[in-house]
Parts: sequence; structure tokens; C-alpha cells
Amino acid sequence: MQTERPRIAIVSFTDDRDVGLYSKEVEDHIRGKQKELKDFLIENNVAVIDPLDEIREKEALPYGIRNLRDIERVIAVISQRSVDAAVIGAWNWSPPMLAMDFVRKLDKPIMYYSENDPMAGSLSQLSAACSSLMEWGVNEHALTHERNFGNRSDMLVWVRAAAAVSRMRESALLLWGGTYAVKMEQLQDDIPRLKSFMVREVLAEDQYILVSRADRIIQKQPERVKDFTRWLMKNGLEINYDSRMLTKEAFEKQAALLIAARDRLGELEDENIRGVSVKCQPEIYSEYGVNACTLPAFLPFACNEEGEQRIYPTVCEGDIKGLLTSMLLHALNPGVPPAFGDLVSAGDDHIEFANCGAGSVFWAANSLDPAKAFGRTRAVSNIHGVSGAAFSYFGAAAQDVTVARLTRIKGRHYMQVGAGKALDAERFLTEMLGEKVDTHLGQTWGKVVVDLGVKASNFVKVIGANHLSATLGDVTGEVETACRLWGIPVVRLDSDPDMERFYNEIRYKNL
Repeated sequence: MQTERPRIAIVSFTDDRDVGLYSKEVEDHIRGKQKELKDFLIENNVAVIDPLDEIREKEALPYGIRNLRDIERVIAVISQRSVDAAVIGAWNWSPPMLAMDFVRKLDKPIMYYSENDPMAGSLSQLSAACSSLMEWGVNEHALTHERNFGNRSDMLVWVRAAAAVSRMRESALLLWGGTYAVKMEQLQDDIPRLKSFMVREVLAEDQYILVSRADRIIQKQPERVKDFTRWLMKNGLEINYDSRMLTKEAFEKQAALLIAARDRLGELEDENIRGVSVKCQPEIYSEYGVNACTLPAFLPFACNEEGEQRIYPTVCEGDIKGLLTSMLLHALNPGVPPAFGDLVSAGDDHIEFANCGAGSVFWAANSLDPAKAFGRTRAVSNIHGVSGAAFSYFGAAAQDVTVARLTRIKGRHYMQVGAGKALDAERFLTEMLGEKVDTHLGQTWGKVVVDLGVKASNFVKVIGANHLSATLGDVTGEVETACRLWGIPVVRLDSDPDMERFYNEIRYKNL
């Protein structure tokens, strides 16, 4: 499984005058605070790039960045390290111009950090430099810089968010079949606009590339299909074959589609694809004769029959905003494949969503262990398409979960996000529906049930699509921070007042 630590550069500035606040004592103070910040970040699983360590000899004076030549040397070091963002430590007075030039040259997300110290000029330096960045506005990062006054917990939230934004900016998403399906306008987006600030590329390929390769795999490499099927069953996944919908032939075609998708993603490795969509309807699930549910079930998982694999957030129907939402959640929480699905049911005590055939099987047990996840999953006849399996499970309980949805109103993006808890889906739905649990809409699909602690009427009034994404843990702070960096307003789905405000005020501003 891929794990990516945030890569953060840290720098400190000093006074450029030979009189006043420049002295050995001051430089030693700056050096000590830089080391303290560096140690804190490393202890919290952040990869730190400290260019001052490389351009300054031990005990050398000055220590902090003091002139334009220093900035050139620091930028040269950072540019070789693929940093995601930078933290500037304000420990003493230094001229704002130096920080401004650094921000201009770096062109990455910036946090300006200081602590209350009446013995130094740190507060004056931070306020002067940050206001100068706003006045100047030389790039987006000058305008959207984050100010932090002594709150290191908030620093870690910002670091994770800035890293996610940076990684997404260099990434691509792949749309097999393009966008959109079933005449759902809300699944589309402004691709040139997205490429201007959020992702590097939006790739689109015809689904025939999957279909043709799947047929060749069945004809020339049938053992690959058998190996995949044996792996599923060895780890406890029950396949309920029948004579009409879930035949062995149909399942072979579904398995071959998945293997073809994995092969194609391997060929496109240089594109840095971090999420995929398969349109499925109608070309695959009708014309090819099976649904493509193996892709959203098993591409967002950390292993396959051959060993470890990259987790690819996967959605259906060409849902661009749903895919971007899932990619952000995964960038913030890379150990958890994001959940994705259609809204099925909502009450004041729950929201149920289940993708129309399959979501990541991780959510069957909140586990990347195939024996745990597959043991709670069944391949059953889907209720959609000509033939093929749906992958049915009841989502497991979790104390903390984050749900989110990127949406647009008249061309302007909004992020809807909330934190709550994941419920034991089988227990909850059985208590709510009784015997009808086996015949309700999500019966054959992977069902996730969450409780955001809000009124269903408010949620239904504001939700920006029929699809929802989720990850484990509370990463709402990181999502909000990422959206600040993108300039996207946030609506809290776990707040009745915020949803009421959005419904009654914000959406009408776009008229």
C-alpha cells in the first residue's frame, strides 16, 4: 500500500541590518526555534526539508535568511526536493520584502507561524510580512497564506491539507467512457477550469479499451481470471451463481474487465492517475452484457491476487465531482479507500448510501485484510444491467467518519462536508426495516450508514448530488483548509444552522 508523508520545507528569516536586532544571541534563538519546529513535524510523520541546514555551516552567522542571495540558495535546495508546501517561522524581526520574494519564487502553499514572545520582534514581523503579502498579491499563495499563532495542532491540519492539495495539483483522473451517464447533469464539470487550479489533467478513454482487452484476457489468459476468482473465494467471498443474472460466464467477463483496468493503469503510470471513473451505462452494462462493478469494488483496495496494489478511488457514471471528492479524501487519508455510493435513505438518525452494484469492499469490515473484508461480502445478482454480480455487504461501525460532496451552483463550486459516526449497517437497517431489509433498494449493494446528528429535511434540501463519498476519521478540518487554498466555500453537513443558511441564502446569491 502506498503511503505518502507530507513534504514540508521550513525556513526562518533574520534582520538584514548590522545594527539593531542582529546578534549571535538572536541567531542562536532563531536556530533553536527552527530545530524545535523541525523536530515537532518529524515526530508527527512529516518529511521535513530544512534548506538552512544545507546552506549554513554549524554555528555559522547569520543563521536566518538575510538577503536575496540566501533566498536563491534556499530555493535551489527546495526545488530539488519536490516539496508540497512551506512553513515560515517568524522568530525575530526581518524585512517583509525577503519573505515576499521567497513566496514569489517558491509558488507553493505557505504557512506563516509564530508564537507569543514579548522578548522578540516575532509578532511584529509576522503581521508586517503577512499584510505585505496580501497587499502585494504576487501569486495565489501570497493571498491564501495561512497564519498560525502558536497552535501546532492546527499546523498539522494545514500541513496535511496543503500536501493533499499539492499532490492533487500534480495528478490526473481517468474517465473511462467520459462523462456523464443517465442524463445526470450534476455529474459534469468545467474541465479546463478544474485543470487551472485543482488537478493537472483529466484523461478520457473509450470503454472499448476495457471491453476489447477483457475479451483478449478471457481468450488468451484465462488463468488470470481463474486466479482472481480463486483469490476471492480463498479469502471468504461467497459467489452466489445462478442461471440468469450471475452466471459463471458473466462473472468471468466482470473479472476480466477489472484485470484489463489494472493493466491499463499500469501502462499509464507516468500520468500519475489518482482516481478513475467507469461510465458503465449503457455501453458496458447493456451492450457488453455485464456490469462493471468489479472496478469500484476492487480497484479501491490495497492488494489483489498478485500482491500489493495502488489504491485507486473509483466512482461510476462519469461523476467528476464525486471522483474529485473521493480523491481529496484519499489524499488526506491514504490508508483508507474512500466509500462512494448513491443516497438510498435518510432520517434524523441516519444517512444510507450504497453504490449501484459495488463500492470499495474495504467498508465491509473497515479493513484492508482481504480475509476480513471478503468474509463479510457476497457476490449476488445485481438488480441492474443485463447480467453480472453486485458485491453486497453491510458496512461496519466506526466512531468517526467524514462524508463529503463537491457540488456546483451556476458554475461556482461548493464543498459539502460533515463528521459523524458510521453505524453497524446490518443492525441499524434490520431494526429499521425488519424483513424488508432484504428487498429495499440497497439490498444487493455495499451499504454504508452514517449518522451526522442533523435533521434529514435539512440534509435533503442542500445535498449537491445523489452520490456521497466518505472516509474514516474526522478530516473535516483538513477538507476546509484545502478548500480555503482552492477558494471554495464550505457547507457543513453536520450543522443544521449551516445547512439552513445555505438553503435560504447562499444558493440564491448565484441568481
